[in-house]
Amino acid sequence: MYPVIIVDDEEITRIAISGYIQKKHPEFQVSGIFSNGADALRFIQENPVSLVITDIRMPRMDGLELARCIHENYPGILIIIISGYSEFEYARQAIRYGVVNYLLKPLDFEELSQNLGNAGKHLDSQQLETDVNEEEIQLFFIDLISGMCNDSKEAARRFGRLSLEGEISDYKGCLITLTLEKNDTLTQWKYGREKLAIALQNGLRMILPDYCIYHLFRSGMRYYFVVLSTRQIPQLSPVELCSALFHLLCFDCSLQVLSAFEHPESLRAPSTARDDSKRNLQPGIQGGDDDIVIRKAMAYIQAHFQDDLTREDVADAVFLSSAYFSRFFKQKTGLSFIDYLTTVRMQKAAELLGTRMKVGEIARKVGYQSRNRFFVNFRLYSGYNPTEYRRQILQMEDEHEETED
Repeated sequence: MYPVIIVDDEEITRIAISGYIQKKHPEFQVSGIFSNGADALRFIQENPVSLVITDIRMPRMDGLELARCIHENYPGILIIIISGYSEFEYARQAIRYGVVNYLLKPLDFEELSQNLGNAGKHLDSQQLETDVNEEEIQLFFIDLISGMCNDSKEAARRFGRLSLEGEISDYKGCLITLTLEKNDTLTQWKYGREKLAIALQNGLRMILPDYCIYHLFRSGMRYYFVVLSTRQIPQLSPVELCSALFHLLCFDCSLQVLSAFEHPESLRAPSTARDDSKRNLQPGIQGGDDDIVIRKAMAYIQAHFQDDLTREDVADAVFLSSAYFSRFFKQKTGLSFIDYLTTVRMQKAAELLGTRMKVGEIARKVGYQSRNRFFVNFRLYSGYNPTEYRRQILQMEDEHEETED
């Protein structure tokens, strides 16, 4: 979920937008509501924010000044401006501050929904670029843990290609595990297991803002993370961290520090971690075997697309690590795993829309717990929402068949 804040001096507007987002756009999480730009800016300085929806006219700091500060200091944050008709030209000035759109009052919630959909698509694209960088870091540390990269010069060379500042000798750190225990929050989690790892990683980053933290791999419900620092080996309190994570995410977990290191190339993990990491290594794929692996992966996706299917599930099925599988699949097919999975799901959904099955049931049938996410993906796939597709496209096909007869 992407954190969004709402800034408006009218309480009724704040409440209306917040309620609408929580009900209709579960891909966003309303993490703050403010009556002026100054309070909003203080929140942004201390918390992660992906999207800001702000009014133009407000006391203390108006929306234009807030947009300018965000543009200069937090260029990755998207901004949607709300304005009255009389402020139309004023709102247009904000475009130079990276505002993605502006909406006129009174709000048209369908227009707001379209803007949120576009913002989500943009953030997904940004996340994909981030994922590529983090994947390289993930592979590097997996190779260190497993002993596949034990040459200092080679380690330094590979580290230099990562998106981390400085040199490998600048960093110290530790390897930790988070083991999740079942509770109501975990049982009701509906965003997929890969999102679970991201939630844990983001939670740790919020609690430990002075460190660089990366998820490496998981084994069952045990998640491995590397914690890096340029100052000293991180001193972590497992009890305090688990308590903070529960307060933030409501997950019961236990944390263990497996090993600490003065230099990343000296990282050594206990045998259990090495064994788990080795299951995340790339096996030798030779020439003609490539097509076999891809066909097996595609067949597995087509057989399980209706499930809570993750990249790791498919990687396990073809005996590849999650990170290596992602790169290998994209290289061989031209599509990311999630793009291919979405295409398979949308093709099946289009087929089911030709039946009398209800749209909500179709969403669940093709693997979506969130009806809204299904609507967004289907529109991106077909250009229509499911109801429009059923009413217009399928009707056109029926008329065409009658003409041919």
